[in-house]
Amino acid sequence: MNSTYGNIKPALINPIEDVEIFYHYRPTLNSENGNFRNFRKIENVSQILKKCEFETTDNIDNVLPGIYDLALPVSYFGQKGYYTIYIRPKEIYCKITDVGVLANFPEVNGIIIDSTNIGDADWSLFGNDNLVGYRVEYIRNGKRQEYYRLITGCSYADAVPASSGAGSAETRSYRFNDGNSTLSFITLTPSTSPNYKSNLKPSIGSPSQDIILSNTKFDPVCVKIEVCENDFDTLALSLDGNQIRSLDNGIVSTYNENNELYKQWEFYTLKDNYSKTATYEVKKRRINPIDTSINQDEILNK
Repeated sequence: MNSTYGNIKPALINPIEDVEIFYHYRPTLNSENGNFRNFRKIENVSQILKKCEFETTDNIDNVLPGIYDLALPVSYFGQKGYYTIYIRPKEIYCKITDVGVLANFPEVNGIIIDSTNIGDADWSLFGNDNLVGYRVEYIRNGKRQEYYRLITGCSYADAVPASSGAGSAETRSYRFNDGNSTLSFITLTPSTSPNYKSNLKPSIGSPSQDIILSNTKFDPVCVKIEVCENDFDTLALSLDGNQIRSLDNGIVSTYNENNELYKQWEFYTLKDNYSKTATYEVKKRRINPIDTSINQDEILNK
C-alpha cells in the first residue's frame, strides 16, 4: 500500500472569468491563403461554453462540474470548412511593480503587483488569496520562458517607509493591508533556498518584468471540427428519400419524411450537333428556379 487514494476533482469554472477560446478556420485542409493563417479570439466565451446540469428533485446544487456543452454559433462557425478550437485557462498580462519582503517576516519574499494597471474585469482577483494556485510565467526579451512559479499567497499590502540608512530597493519591505491598498504582495513557490546551497535564492522575477498569470483549474484543450453541408441523415435522405421523376422535363424531386421538397435535379441528354447521336447524360443540381408545380401530396399519398 502506498497510502494514495481519492480521485481528481472535476474543474468547476466560470467560463467568463476562467476561460479563453480561440478558433482557426480553413476552407480546405491544404489552404495556403494568408487570410486563414491566424487564430481569432472569441470575446464572449459564454456563447460557446454552457454549463451542464442534472435533473434533481432535491434542493441542491445541480451543476455537473467538469462537463460543459460546446456550442457553435453560426456567427463564428457558419462556413463550410475546417475549424480548430483552442480552449485554455484565461491569461492576465501584467508587470511586476517590485520584489520585496514582509516587514515582520523578512525571510518571506514576494512580488508586488499594482492592481490599478489591471483591467476592470480582473482587478478583483488581486484581493486576499484569490490568486492562490495560479501560475506565473515570465517574459524575457519579448519571449515567454519555459519555467514558471505557482502562487501560494496573495494579500493587499503597503510599502513600509524606509528608515534612514535602510537598504536598497531590492530589500524593500511591505506589510499587509486588508483593503485600503492597490498593491498586492504575492508569494510564490519555490521561493526559499535549497538545503544544499543556502545562499542561492530561486528567481521569482524582477521589477518592471512582464509576467503572465493563469489559473490551473484545467488543462488546455484543442478540438478539431469539420463543418459540412451533409450529415448521415441528409445523405440517407438523398439515397432513400421519396422521389418523383417528371418524364416530360426530366426533373427529379426528392422529399423528406414530411413530404417537403429537399432537393431537385435535372436529367437530360446532350447530342452531337452533326450526327445527332447522344454523347452525354447530365445530372444537374437545380437551385433556381425550383419547379413547385408538382403536387407531391397527391402523388405520394396515392
